[in-house]
Amino acid sequence: MKKLLVLACLLTYSSLLGAKEINLSLDDCLFIKYRVPKKGVICSNHERALRLSKKLDNTEVHKSSWGPFIAIGEYRNEPIFIGCAPVGSGAGLLFTELFVAGAQYIIRYGSDDVKKPPLSDALLVKIVDEADNLYGYQIQSGVASKKWGMPIKASQKMVDSLKATAKSKGVNYEMRICHHLENYHSLRSPEKFSPSREKRLQALLNRVKRTDKKESFDMETAVLFQVAQDFDLHAATILQTVDKEGLKLRAYEGENFKKALEIEENIFFDFVLDGLLEI
Repeated sequence: MKKLLVLACLLTYSSLLGAKEINLSLDDCLFIKYRVPKKGVICSNHERALRLSKKLDNTEVHKSSWGPFIAIGEYRNEPIFIGCAPVGSGAGLLFTELFVAGAQYIIRYGSDDVKKPPLSDALLVKIVDEADNLYGYQIQSGVASKKWGMPIKASQKMVDSLKATAKSKGVNYEMRICHHLENYHSLRSPEKFSPSREKRLQALLNRVKRTDKKESFDMETAVLFQVAQDFDLHAATILQTVDKEGLKLRAYEGENFKKALEIEENIFFDFVLDGLLEI
């Protein structure tokens, strides 16, 4: 009876803590064969990740033949990592291996893919506390079908830390739901597709539409949240708004680059790093 009682208590305790769904080791990893600090920031913009890594002291950079890199160093005497992940669902490979390698808290720092954001968004920090519309990656992760495409929560602990940091720094922020983009151009420009496809794409946009909170779009956040949930660990996202509507200039080119860089330096870099330390 006593053994049964102890077992019941252990089962109850583990259910409260959540359950780890993935049991890989470093021996299984493709990109990462080394240990990483428990806190870090990941970008899919390679140049932004490089710029952010310059904020670290005593940096050691691990490169991959496939493009991703991880810079391990110290920020205000605390070990952290800064890295670059692939664009889209392929980022899940790096996210998975970072958690295997010792990461416990990952902030994704990216840019919002929402179409035609208002000019007022330029100085706004968007804190993502849930993501949805993820299908293919969940199917191939063995997630139960009833959860496909459903909202996945960010780590409340990390969200609280980011909100506290924003308030202490006087940073303007909003909470966001982030809809997953698997095909960048389809959900941003459904009118560019054939009539039958445009109709299906508009139906998909209508299905994910939210009126209870502001909406963002992104190609990596939902994947990160799913992987963190699978490891019973922590993830959150912050999004910056850059000009992706230019007919001639790309988002990080010419005058657009100057504006994005200024906002990075004056708002986002210190915010994301200090928010990480706040955890």
